[in-house]
Amino acid sequence: MTDRERFLATLLGGSADRFPFFDLEPADSTLELWWRQGLPKAATVAEHFRLETHESVGLEVRSAPFYEMAADLLESPDAFARHYDPDDPDRLTRGFVRHCARVRRQGRVLYVDASGGGLLQMLGVGDWDSLVAACDALVNRPAFVESLLERTTAFHCLLLERVLAKVRVDYAAFYEPIASNAGPVVSPKMFDRYSIPGYRKVIDLLERHEVALRILCTTGGNLRPLVPSLLDAGINGLWISNITSAGMEYRALRRDFGPEIALIGGIDSTALLRGDAAVRRAVEETVPPLLSRGRYLPCLDDRPRDNTPFAMYALYRELLAGIAERG
Repeated sequence: MTDRERFLATLLGGSADRFPFFDLEPADSTLELWWRQGLPKAATVAEHFRLETHESVGLEVRSAPFYEMAADLLESPDAFARHYDPDDPDRLTRGFVRHCARVRRQGRVLYVDASGGGLLQMLGVGDWDSLVAACDALVNRPAFVESLLERTTAFHCLLLERVLAKVRVDYAAFYEPIASNAGPVVSPKMFDRYSIPGYRKVIDLLERHEVALRILCTTGGNLRPLVPSLLDAGINGLWISNITSAGMEYRALRRDFGPEIALIGGIDSTALLRGDAAVRRAVEETVPPLLSRGRYLPCLDDRPRDNTPFAMYALYRELLAGIAERG
């Protein structure tokens, strides 16, 4: 099977020759450590461990300038036009159609980012003060917030339509960093009011373009109170980082939400810091039970950090390869 065929069969409940071998790429600082600890410099981590990488279409849907907060969205009338210019040339990789065609010919997995960071980022949150301002607006300026979110959703749909009219993707990634370990910073009722209409519009567009997997990717935090609404809106996959957050352990998610939802990740990456026995326990207690229920792609719940010993990562990959070989 090609990487793409194996990925789709695994997460959509089909028949695959084995589960995909996949992990997020380690940071450069981790590579420098691993080179000193035995990773050959002649090959990438993906090449060394036969990992199946995912390729992005190259669409940027966040507010601009990218990687900076946009707190003025709540204050300045002309802020939206500055932060959300659909014709900004940096929003889409030049030659993306050729790039995507090459990825598909190679049988690899292709995805598109379908959201710019979730509710709080659409309100310009980037620090404590902007979070306080956003919470105040949610309570005291509801009509303004709804209008801002409608404009942002329309912007996302415009860019996605431009891309999906020309290329086909295997999954769309959504991001919603809105929770602490204690739970979401807004109530489920407020999330339903402000966020779910936008999710429905974007997911309707994705379904029209036959994007079969709509995966919520988020880092840490207990999103559990929001999961039912997200599934009802059309999210059908979860990829949660740092799953030690209360309520987001994968076996519990599978038990409570059933096999209809695809899962990526779920292996506690901090086990690799605690030695051989912890690595074996994390893999054996997590992977076989989830694989037995289907629609599960096992990998770490975080990219390997620069305190992760190469020997422990190699052991973890060896254990997964053994499980795949046993079937």
